[in-house]
Amino acid sequence: MSRRLDVARAYEKALFAGNRTETGSYFTDDIVYWVAGARRIGGEWRGREAVLDALWNREAGLGAADWGHEDVWRDWYEADDRVIVELRERSWLQSDPKDVMDQRTCCILRFRSNRISEIRDYTDSHIYEEYLKRHHDELPKFKQR
Repeated sequence: MSRRLDVARAYEKALFAGNRTETGSYFTDDIVYWVAGARRIGGEWRGREAVLDALWNREAGLGAADWGHEDVWRDWYEADDRVIVELRERSWLQSDPKDVMDQRTCCILRFRSNRISEIRDYTDSHIYEEYLKRHHDELPKFKQR
């Protein structure tokens, strides 16, 4: 396993554990986080603190809510100055566990030296948009609209 792959997996572990300080330690100061899709679901954030805020506040996707979640699989790859992770995950609102989003995502982590300088998240935002139509009033991020 390469150093970049070790860092990528450590970043994900720190993120999922809710360790903001450790998560940020894997980023360059000028990191860029880009998520496919129109604003409110997708977008771009620049700089360590803005990226950390976006991750912590779940600014991409459907936002913070009482989610249930299941990882189905994850496949990791290395290429030149990046690590690629393809994943399949299922998530649902705890208030409606039978309405499950089955999402496949490709996330590319680009490196400068041994730090992540760019994250590109290619999630199928159409799945989020359809779920939003069904659960608009239950999602805090969208209640005001």
